[in-house]
Amino acid sequence: MSDFSFELLSARFIAAAIRSAPEKLVSPIFASPLSARSPDLCILWHPGYRKKHGLRLFVESTASLVEAFLRGLVKLLIHPTSFGYALYGAIRESILVIPPMCGSEAPDGKYKTPYIETDKNDALFVFGLKRDFGKKPKDVDELPITEKAALMFILMKLGMSALLKIKGGRLEKGLLLLKWFSWVLGLQWLHDYYLEDTLSKIVVTYDIKKIGCIHEMHFYARVVWRVAARYNCKGYTIQHAAFSPGKRWYFCFPEELESGLKLPDVMYVYSNRVSDLLKQYYKNTAFYSGCSTRYSHWKEIAGSDKRGGYFLFVGALARFDNDVLISVLRKLADTLHENVLLRLRLHPFADLSRGSERWINSGQRKGVISLSKSTSLKDDIKNASAVIGMSTTVLEEALIMGRPVIQITHPDYLEYIDIDGIAGVQKLGHMDVTLKTLEDAAGSTVDVDKMRSRLGLNNPVITYKRLFEK
Repeated sequence: MSDFSFELLSARFIAAAIRSAPEKLVSPIFASPLSARSPDLCILWHPGYRKKHGLRLFVESTASLVEAFLRGLVKLLIHPTSFGYALYGAIRESILVIPPMCGSEAPDGKYKTPYIETDKNDALFVFGLKRDFGKKPKDVDELPITEKAALMFILMKLGMSALLKIKGGRLEKGLLLLKWFSWVLGLQWLHDYYLEDTLSKIVVTYDIKKIGCIHEMHFYARVVWRVAARYNCKGYTIQHAAFSPGKRWYFCFPEELESGLKLPDVMYVYSNRVSDLLKQYYKNTAFYSGCSTRYSHWKEIAGSDKRGGYFLFVGALARFDNDVLISVLRKLADTLHENVLLRLRLHPFADLSRGSERWINSGQRKGVISLSKSTSLKDDIKNASAVIGMSTTVLEEALIMGRPVIQITHPDYLEYIDIDGIAGVQKLGHMDVTLKTLEDAAGSTVDVDKMRSRLGLNNPVITYKRLFEK
């Protein structure tokens, strides 16, 4: 387990802020980036990078604060952010909470999410920005400008007060305060404030007894668990994606729990490796084995030793992942001969730096790389001799299909997926990937069964009905 000292300092900041916070701001504070600590969304939570580039982070955080202030000012005075919600199915004793970017309405009126199988009569609560809905959502009861400004002022005071109450390095405390101010001034907390208010009304109106959420401890899920606890509902969730200690938002501290952070009552996980790691943090959560609908389609896919001719490089959502991946590709492209084929598959919403974008465009023009655009993921993997990436779950899916994998590591960044101990995996530093390591990887044998077990493919698929059975 890597160093959690900075996360602990952040947890103490949160606990100090909550001690003086009005009840209506407690849930948004637990959903703030200082409690839902996501290395996916913020480089601050990567200890290697933070220790190496602390001053640069401080400057960048200051610039982000100015940007957040201007963005919040526009939301407050010119173009207010509008939130909405929609209800689907027959609402009885249970309801599943889904953000609009994690699902969509089908032509037959059903709402579908790739994470849990649902039927037309299953009760769903979809909440988010109005612009993200496929149909016209219902309005939420939004605050007047004066009340928003008053709550912003309270949150600012809470942040300053918390800073004075915790002990830590000046740089670390300064980084936390800048992140807090950006969250407050950018009005990011409004989403969670409205979510709590709206979901609470639905729970009371329909006498809900069980609440599910497709994320476990992401920022908005923390609001869901507090609503469930307040109204004596039981909270249910399923492991959303690959798991590792690098996913900092999973790990809560006693300071936060004692201050009112709530956890799900039931969590379905893919393997005992996950539950064994989480049990020390989730002492009152019951863990059960399950398979997510996200991965269930791999149940019918058999691994194969028949491999294609190119090396497939796969990126994730985060910018740092793509920058490291492109740096490896650039180094290889300068040394490889023309018979070696390199193929790049990017995340649909990949965050790319300008330098990476320029090199990708140049590499395509020169024929150094090919870019996957309309090919399915299964076909890309099937026709590869080996798959190379950093933190993307595609590495796991490649192993399921029998393709060897090289997992790139970098001392500045955390690892997100757990494929250690599986035959067919090489873990290499970003400077150590060469033509020889690619060729060695392509000739290795993959333990497909072990990877399938780790992703829960031997477990029953958790449908809406099965989610709420326990």
